[in-house]
Amino acid sequence: MEAITPKNELVNKRVACLYRVSTRAQLLGDDMPMQKRACRDFVDKQGWTLVKEYTEKGVSGYRVSVNKRGELQKAKLDAEDGLYDILLVFMFDRLGRRDDEMPIIMNWFNEKGVELWSTQEGQQKFDDYSDKLKNYIRFWQSNGESENTSIRVRENHTQMAEDGLFRGGRAAFGYKLIESGIKNKKGKELMKPVIKPDEAKIIDEIYTYVDEYGFGSNRIAKYMNNERVPFVAAPNGGQWSAGVINFILRNPVYKGYPTYGKRTSDMGVFSMQKPQDWVVSKKQIIELVIIPENKWDRVQQSRSKRSPNKKTQNSNDEPKKITKSPLLFVGMAKCGHCGAPLTTTYNRKTYTLVDGTKKIWTSPKYRCSGKASGKICNGQTIYSPNKIEKIVLEELDIFLDELKQINLKTEIESFNKNNIDGDSQELRRLQNEIEKKYKELFALTSEVPKSIMGQSSFKAELLNTLIDQKNNEITEESSKLSNLQIKVKEMKVEVDEMEMLRKHIPVWKEVYKNSPLEKQKMMLGVLINNIVVTRDRVEVNVKLHIQEIIGNEQANPLTS
Repeated sequence: MEAITPKNELVNKRVACLYRVSTRAQLLGDDMPMQKRACRDFVDKQGWTLVKEYTEKGVSGYRVSVNKRGELQKAKLDAEDGLYDILLVFMFDRLGRRDDEMPIIMNWFNEKGVELWSTQEGQQKFDDYSDKLKNYIRFWQSNGESENTSIRVRENHTQMAEDGLFRGGRAAFGYKLIESGIKNKKGKELMKPVIKPDEAKIIDEIYTYVDEYGFGSNRIAKYMNNERVPFVAAPNGGQWSAGVINFILRNPVYKGYPTYGKRTSDMGVFSMQKPQDWVVSKKQIIELVIIPENKWDRVQQSRSKRSPNKKTQNSNDEPKKITKSPLLFVGMAKCGHCGAPLTTTYNRKTYTLVDGTKKIWTSPKYRCSGKASGKICNGQTIYSPNKIEKIVLEELDIFLDELKQINLKTEIESFNKNNIDGDSQELRRLQNEIEKKYKELFALTSEVPKSIMGQSSFKAELLNTLIDQKNNEITEESSKLSNLQIKVKEMKVEVDEMEMLRKHIPVWKEVYKNSPLEKQKMMLGVLINNIVVTRDRVEVNVKLHIQEIIGNEQANPLTS
C-alpha cells in the first residue's frame, strides 16, 4: 500500500469519485452509502475538491465488460476533457475485477494525466515495471476470486434447481411471490412463488391455442393483442410478442418443474440457452402446476412438428403443419404422382350486380406444388376440395363407427404393457448402469494421485486407457438413455391422444361439426398421418400408433 501523500502536496486537486455495487441485493443494503462516505471523508481529509461522482448500480465488475459500463465510459470522456485530476474509489476492485481489462484501463487513465487513488490502498503508481506488475497481480487475484465465487454460486443454483427450490428473483408470469415463513441465516424472510389465478388462466389459454387449435406463437401473440389480453409482465403495458409466447410455451415451470440456466450472460450480454442445456427440477412441485404434464408434453411434440421438413427422432408418423389455409388437409395431403405437398390456390371471378356494384368471388382449391413449380408430374395441377374432403370425411365416418366396436381401453392398456412399460424398465436399467459406471470412473480417477506417487498397482498409461474407456462407455450409454427418453415421451403423448379419442368417439362427430376450422384440423390430425391424392384415387393413412393399438384389422389405408 502506497503511503498517503501529505495534505499540503495535493491541495486544490480536483477529484472524481466512482462508486459501484455489483448486485441488486447490495442496493438494498448500506454498501453504496458506505463507499460515498469513505470517499468524501478521504477527499476532505486530503484537502482536495470533489467535482464529480459516478454511480454504478447493480453492475458486475467481473461479468460486464468495460465497454458496456456507461458510468465508467462517462468517466473516461470527462478525463479526456480534463474535468478532474484524480479518480478516487473506495477500493480498486470497484473499478472492475477483470484481469484482461483493468490494468489496461488504469494505465489509460494514467496516460491521460489522471491519478488513481483508493481510500484503502492509496495511490496506484506506474513509475516502473514493479508498479505495473503489482497492478496486474491485484486484478488477477480479484478475477480469480470472482471466478471462484461464480462457480460456487452457479453450482449452488444448480443444486437448488434440481431440488425444486426457489432461487430468488422475480416470479415467472403466472405466479406471485409471498412470504414463506422461513428466514435465512441473516434473518431475512424468504419468499416463495404461488399461482396467480388470473395469469394462470391466460397461460392455460395459450397452451390450449396450440393443443386444440394448432396456433403458432405469432398467431397467438396477434390474437392476444387484438383481444387486448393484459400482459402485466411487460413494462408500461407492453404488447405480447412471439418471443414471449415461445418462452411461456417451453417453460417447464408451468408443469411444476422449475428450471435454472435458461439465459446466460457473457460480458453483460444475455442470450437464451437451448432447452436441453437447462437445469430442470428432478421432482415435480405440485403447487406450481398450471398445465397438466401430459398436455405440456403434447404441446412440445406438436410444436416440434410444425416445420414440414422436421421429424422427431423416433417418430414414425409424418410431421404435419397446421396451416391457416381454409382447406382442411393442406399440410396433410400430398400428390400421389410426384410426392409434392398439396398447397392452396384460389380461383377468382369478378361479376357485376344489377346496381353496378362489382363483386369478387373466390374459391380455394388444392394445387400440386410440384407441378406448379415445373416439377415433372403426370397428375393434375388443381384438385377440387369436394373431391378430396368429401371422400376423406366419409371414410373417416366409417372408420370411427368401426372404432366404436373395438374395446380401445383394453387395446391401449395392451399397447402400454408391450411398449411403454418395457421401455420404462429399460430406462431404469440404463440409469442404474450409468450410475454404476460413474462409480467405477470415480474409483479409477482416485487412483491417479496414488499412481503418480508410485503407491498404486496401476501404471499411469493403463489408468489413462481405462479412464478413457469408461468415459466412452458413459457417453454411449447416456446417448442411448437420451434417445429412449425421447421415444417414451413421444409414445406417452400418442397414447394420451388415443385416450382422448377413446373418450370422445361417441360424440366425436358432434364436437367436430360444432368446432371452428382450426380445431377441426387438430382433431383430424390426431387420426390422420397423411393423405395421398392421385387423378382417380384418394388414400387416407391413419397414424401408425393407432394402427398398432387397434391391430392389423384396421391397419390398411382407407381408400376411395
